[in-house]
Amino acid sequence: MEFEKFLEKVKNAVQAYFGENLRLTVSNVLKNNGVTLSGLIFMCEDSEVASTIYLNGFYEEYSQGQPFGEIVRRICAVYEENKPDQDLNMDFFNDYAKVKPKLACRLIHYEKNRQLLEKLPHRRFLDMAVVYCCIMMSDRIGCACVLINDSHIELWQASEEQLYQDTIDNMPRVLPVEFSSMDDFMFDVIRKAIQDKMEETPEEDSDGCQAMLDEVAEILVGWPKKENPERKMYILTNKQRFYGAASILYPGVLKKYADSLGCDFFIFPSSVHEVILLTDTGIEDREHMYDMVHEVNCQNVPQEELLSDSVYYFSRESGRITIL
Repeated sequence: MEFEKFLEKVKNAVQAYFGENLRLTVSNVLKNNGVTLSGLIFMCEDSEVASTIYLNGFYEEYSQGQPFGEIVRRICAVYEENKPDQDLNMDFFNDYAKVKPKLACRLIHYEKNRQLLEKLPHRRFLDMAVVYCCIMMSDRIGCACVLINDSHIELWQASEEQLYQDTIDNMPRVLPVEFSSMDDFMFDVIRKAIQDKMEETPEEDSDGCQAMLDEVAEILVGWPKKENPERKMYILTNKQRFYGAASILYPGVLKKYADSLGCDFFIFPSSVHEVILLTDTGIEDREHMYDMVHEVNCQNVPQEELLSDSVYYFSRESGRITIL
């Protein structure tokens, strides 16, 4: 089945399941780095908030043999599990004073997002761009955000400069920074991945299950290790690990960690969600570092999450980031 026919058939099937109280449309959505995804947009009659489920991945599964009925069942389940609360009121979004405490920003690549940036208030930062969003936390859906576009600041009669200053003031509170060694970070990531894949266990077995998870994760990352002052790689992100690369913009953060490490460092753009800090020992090879970043981006980072192919350098003396 061709993709366009698949989209229409999914829309009709989901519409038949939910009935006429739910208005469904299919639309192409421009995402980060020029990635365009086809989304099924859900809009309830009594709600002003729409939900979008992207269908590209579902089409790949269908093309690989997943039954169409199972695809539709899963889409309906995803919507029901994540649909907006009925009492969610977005009236506050008309008032900048109420939006201001929820403001945050993201870092995205400048050249790869020229089309997207045409409609967004932004500023250039090295080879990246700072864009703005409104953060909304929910126990059910976690960390969600609304990307701020030009029509919003026109409504608020706010300037980009005001948006930037208010955002920088907010960020440490809204999305607190997280700084950890690479070993600690990988331990947490691997342990969570194992835990998510394991079936639920009876309560009486929970202690044994947790001990097993720790043991497996320790083996996978070579943990535990003796504290080593030569440990050189660190992860900088935010507590939600959501567009955490913007943590490098937090006032004084890079200087604080450079002082604690006692050296300058290189910054690798791991993804839009985090950066890697590598202490400068004076023996790093620029060409090798660029090759490493390029290889990782090509093989391990989804196109939509790619931040940059550059390597950056932070100097304690100047307090500035530069492109290496």
